[in-house]
Amino acid sequence: MIYGYVGKILRVNLSDRKSDVEALPEKVYEKYLGGVSLGAKLLLEEVQPGTNWFSPENRMILTTGPLSGTRVSGSGTFCALSKGPMTEMGGATQANGFLGAYLRFSGYDGLLIQGKASSPVYLYIHENGVKFKDA
Repeated sequence: MIYGYVGKILRVNLSDRKSDVEALPEKVYEKYLGGVSLGAKLLLEEVQPGTNWFSPENRMILTTGPLSGTRVSGSGTFCALSKGPMTEMGGATQANGFLGAYLRFSGYDGLLIQGKASSPVYLYIHENGVKFKDA
């Protein structure tokens, strides 16, 4: 695997309360370097044109870059991507904190959330997978 990446994303379906780990080819990481680039690729592939921003077919994608979880200054970011309500176009933003590092330490380069939960839930991501907990 290309240095700085784990090679896997975590796909979570809130409608079915199921999760799956998806391995991405090394070529993807070579072509789409960084969290924004990787997330944009996933968003364009996953969300069909005409999908409403509030639809269960939309995706919420959280990605990390190759330096997430390291001691490099400014590397504590993650990227959030989705189709937005104002323009009905894809949007991305970055934030600091521990989420990017914790996602990486859990063994994932990204988290792709799809579907719609029937009741409020939160995800507990740990070394053995994902648990859906009632919120």
